[in-house]
Amino acid sequence: MPSRPDRPAHRIRHLLTSTRFRALLALGMVLGVGGVTTLAAWTSSAMATSGNITTGSINLQLNTTIQPTLTTTLNFSQLGKTGMIPGDSNSAIVKVNNVGAGVNLPLKYTITSTSGGALTTYLRMTVSLNGTVANKCTDGSNVVLSLPLTLTTNQAVGAPDRSLAIGATDNLCVSVTLPTSPTPPTSSSSSIVLNFSAKV
Repeated sequence: MPSRPDRPAHRIRHLLTSTRFRALLALGMVLGVGGVTTLAAWTSSAMATSGNITTGSINLQLNTTIQPTLTTTLNFSQLGKTGMIPGDSNSAIVKVNNVGAGVNLPLKYTITSTSGGALTTYLRMTVSLNGTVANKCTDGSNVVLSLPLTLTTNQAVGAPDRSLAIGATDNLCVSVTLPTSPTPPTSSSSSIVLNFSAKV
C-alpha cells in the first residue's frame, strides 16, 4: 500500500504552483520597481542673485578762463567784437567738460551753430582743439576750418559725436573772421549761439 504523501510538503508544492501565489509574486516585483522610482523625489537647487543694476548719467557743462564756473548756459561774450572791419577776426577759448554726477559715463557731443543777422553769411568760423587765441585757433587740431556761417538753425560745426572721457575737458579755440571778399555791408551785425549736445 503506497504511503500517503506528507501533508506539509504537499501544501508547499500546491502553494508554489497556485495562480494566487504567482500573482502575489508578480505584485511583489511591481512594488519593488515602484520602490526604486521613489528616489526621483530627491531634489537639489541653487540660487544666484545679482547686485543692484543702476543707470549712469552724463552732464556736459561749459566754462572759460574768465568764467570758471561750470554752467549749461555760458555767456560767451569774449567771442563778440565791435567795430569789425574786413580782414578782422576775434578768437576765444571755450572749455567743454564731462562732469556727470553719480555714476559717470563717457559721452559724445556735437556742436551746432544758430546765427542771425545780416552779417552772418559773410563770417567764417574756425574751431580747433587746443588751439591758441594768438594764432587765431589755426595751430590746434582742427574741428572745422573757415566754415561759412549760414542762417540755418543748428548748422553743423565739424563732425558729430566727439568723444569725451569721464572727467575730461576739451579746450576749444573758436575764431570768427570777416573776410575782405565779398565786401560786407556796413553797420550790420550778427549773433552766434553755439549749441553743445551730448549723448552716450
